[in-house]
Amino acid sequence: MRSRERGQLADMNLHDFDIMTEAKEEGLVEGAQQKAVEAARNFLAMNVLTPEQIAQGTGLPLEQVLELQKELAAQTAN
Repeated sequence: MRSRERGQLADMNLHDFDIMTEAKEEGLVEGAQQKAVEAARNFLAMNVLTPEQIAQGTGLPLEQVLELQKELAAQTAN
């Protein structure tokens, strides 16, 4: 980290740091969620696993996997 960046961090108050940390954590969670959805879509497209297996493997709720399955079916029907 550059000295200027260190100085900026030192100038931040604790509240600003908490907000920045919270936003970073939310971004990581959102990114992981998007990656799990992408993986579920790929597994559904391959049509080799059950929705229950996909839910278990990705950590997504079964209901969400079933909804993704419906979306994929509608896309391929068009």
